[in-house]
Amino acid sequence: MIVSFVAATEGGYALENAVKRTQATTEDTKGEIAGEVGLSGLLSNLVKADVKSSANLEDQLVQSHESQIILKHTEASLFMGLRNKLYSQHRIISLDDCEQSQWDELKLSPFSDLVELSGYIYRSPMNEIARLGERFLSFGFGEQEAQAAAMIQALRNDLESSPLSDVLLSHEEKWRKDAVLDLSTKILPLIEQDRLLCGRVVVLGKVTRILKQPEAINLCRRSIFGYAAQKVLTDMISSFENMPGINIKLAPYEVKHPAVEIIPMAIYA
Repeated sequence: MIVSFVAATEGGYALENAVKRTQATTEDTKGEIAGEVGLSGLLSNLVKADVKSSANLEDQLVQSHESQIILKHTEASLFMGLRNKLYSQHRIISLDDCEQSQWDELKLSPFSDLVELSGYIYRSPMNEIARLGERFLSFGFGEQEAQAAAMIQALRNDLESSPLSDVLLSHEEKWRKDAVLDLSTKILPLIEQDRLLCGRVVVLGKVTRILKQPEAINLCRRSIFGYAAQKVLTDMISSFENMPGINIKLAPYEVKHPAVEIIPMAIYA
């Protein structure tokens, strides 16, 4: 996706840049000489070069050296180049700098609906219930626990089969604002999403929704609970939080104003 965005802003883009340099020298001599030298493969992944020389004059030796260096982009270099270009064109809105009084003035625009927001990432309560339930109920209990285990397994199956997964990002510096990140489970499966729980990160992406009062995003939307089983969900969350000897505090299953929904282009520290 990064390559596609760069190509769109540049009208096409090359992953390699070739730089050629030619240098010629002459000396008084007689005879004829020709040759070719190639660089070893030591740096062939990032740089390639060829050096050629030839001469064919009676009283002068003419040497011509031509070198070609190929510089290859990495995913990180493409991303940073794209980010800097978009910032210079004022096409990225920094939500970190957005004051509370400005929030309700935010509007989606095809030219400026890329946003950047920093904060800490948390699992959604659905993912948390699925993970904790599998561990606690694997010990085996009575009939009631067996029913709960079946529901949790169905929840897990729903989360894994969905093309998107919700994770939460919370920014709490000047004032609290939240984001729901729509992650592709094909690119980052549920089991790999814990890599994002590494401290403060920055998210750059396309905003698809800006919540206004009294709107909310229901995080049950990708599971069997949906919008029709709120009492079952509330009871399950309560049972986890009130479990003796276990200190668990799950995030609310609704994200309310002020918040945005983002399709991430990149998440970086």
